[in-house]
Amino acid sequence: MSLSIEVKKIEQVMILELAGRVSVLQPQLKQVVERFFEAGERYFVINLANVSYMDNSGLGQLCLIYTLIKNSGGELKLLKPTPRIQSLMSITKLDTVFESFESEAEAPQSMPLLTAAASA
Repeated sequence: MSLSIEVKKIEQVMILELAGRVSVLQPQLKQVVERFFEAGERYFVINLANVSYMDNSGLGQLCLIYTLIKNSGGELKLLKPTPRIQSLMSITKLDTVFESFESEAEAPQSMPLLTAAASA
């Protein structure tokens, strides 16, 4: 099964809905994020609810994306990681790096840009 990525935008946050496999054979995730990043987007939520498989290369893609975004002042949050992905994140200690949410409404609202706008 290949990886499909559906994109929607809520305020200034790009929501990427993944379905399928995130692996060495499916490098599209990094490519899609880089394309939006180059267009000026800095706030991303990646929905992992429908990811059937993720290997170490998939985790590597997430880490590269995270570094790219964070180094430019942006934010990356994860949404609905599956139990398997949560386990991988825990084993690799990446659960201390990535902030995860179970609600699509909570993830974008946790972005500093939106938090500051809401309190203004």
